[in-house]
Amino acid sequence: MRTSQSRAGAESPVRTMLRTSLAFSAVSVPLIALGAWLLRGPDGAISGLVGAAVAVGFFVVGAQGLRAVIAGEAAFSLAGALVVYLGQLIALVAVLLVLREAEWLDGRAFAASAIVQTLVWQAGQVVGFRRGRHEIYPDVTLPSGS
Repeated sequence: MRTSQSRAGAESPVRTMLRTSLAFSAVSVPLIALGAWLLRGPDGAISGLVGAAVAVGFFVVGAQGLRAVIAGEAAFSLAGALVVYLGQLIALVAVLLVLREAEWLDGRAFAASAIVQTLVWQAGQVVGFRRGRHEIYPDVTLPSGS
């Protein structure tokens, strides 16, 4: 007798990566804003908070887009990932065009905060990926253990 032990309903590693990165970000964003305030004053704090938030938004949108791409046809994964990346870049340029005229924006604090948050996000993704469960052969039918 054979029984299917497929984990087709198993949680995607992308979901674990997203959740872990968001947890890291929940801690890092206030710390980044505090550091920007200490180094650059009140405008630095606001700029640091906005820079970190823009980075988090950028990566959340990308992760959600990749989840949609991975759920689709495997043949379109690379092209889909490229479309997600281009969409992220277009959105980022739009945000930068809107913010470039802001008088309160401290460019150094904004950029430094975005870079630090990017590093934190990447660390969260690595940790989340290592903790995630990865299906290698989701449709394999295994023999019963009894």
